[in-house]
Amino acid sequence: MYSFPLNINASCSPGTDVRPGDTIVNLTSRSRYALKIMLDLAHCPNDELVRRQDIVKRQGIPSKYLDQILVRLRREGLVESVRGRTGGYRVGRNPHDISVWEVFRAVEDGIYPVACVDEHQACSFVDACVANEPWQEIFSTLRRSLEGMNLAALEERFAKQNKMCPLGGVRECRPGREPLRLVADDLDRHGVRS
Repeated sequence: MYSFPLNINASCSPGTDVRPGDTIVNLTSRSRYALKIMLDLAHCPNDELVRRQDIVKRQGIPSKYLDQILVRLRREGLVESVRGRTGGYRVGRNPHDISVWEVFRAVEDGIYPVACVDEHQACSFVDACVANEPWQEIFSTLRRSLEGMNLAALEERFAKQNKMCPLGGVRECRPGREPLRLVADDLDRHGVRS
């Protein structure tokens, strides 16, 4: 599994579902691919149906993985499907009304960094935790930012025709790396650090 650069490692209070060293605010390859799928569908004019093999070809998403992600997106009403020989997929709602937060939340199993910000779970240490308010602020800022980005605006700004065409070959989103770790890895590789 690939991890998006928003991964944060944290030590949490006993009793939470997150253990020290767990990766949290985990946006995996599902989020990266889901955004590519949604942009691909939003790029099609007049709610035109898009065949799954065309998405695979244009976006370089493994077909079985595409199916898993499409199931999650359909379950949340972000994508509609039409069966049959002339069937395919299209955006399930107006792209102006679909936020990046909704896309990520639809496909991720756990998007919340710690239990105290999870709207479905409470942390029993919230009253005695010095990190509660900082986590609330950090996560609400991240969430507001993602909620403020809509699919239509992203498609208009970034989904240019030359990026959607299959002629350029498979375009894979690569996971980011932590800048300090990258420097340390380079120093280790060159024998500068011991």
